[in-house]
Amino acid sequence: MSVDFNDANKAWADKLGIAYPLLSDTSRQMVKAYGVLNDDASMAADPKKIATYLRTKRAWVVLDKEGIVRYVKTTEPRDFQPPNDEILKVLGEFK
Repeated sequence: MSVDFNDANKAWADKLGIAYPLLSDTSRQMVKAYGVLNDDASMAADPKKIATYLRTKRAWVVLDKEGIVRYVKTTEPRDFQPPNDEILKVLGEFK
C-alpha cells in the first residue's frame, strides 16, 4: 500500500521489476484502517519528521484467503527491514 498516485507506483514497480499490482491509497483510508499511517499532527511541526507526516510507515501486512489480517509489522526508521524469517514463519502457518 502506498499513498502515492498510480503513476508513481507504476514507475517504482517498473524500476524494481515488480510484476504484481500495487495499491494506491491516495485517500489514506486503508492505510489508516491498517494503522500504518503517520498521522500524528505534531510531526508537521518537527523539521526532522515533516517529510513522513501523512505518509505510510514501513509495514508488512499478511492477510489470509478470507481477507482477515493475520500479521502486521511496522518498523521505524523507514529504512530498517526486519529479518524475512519472521514473515516467512507467518506465511508458513497457512500451509
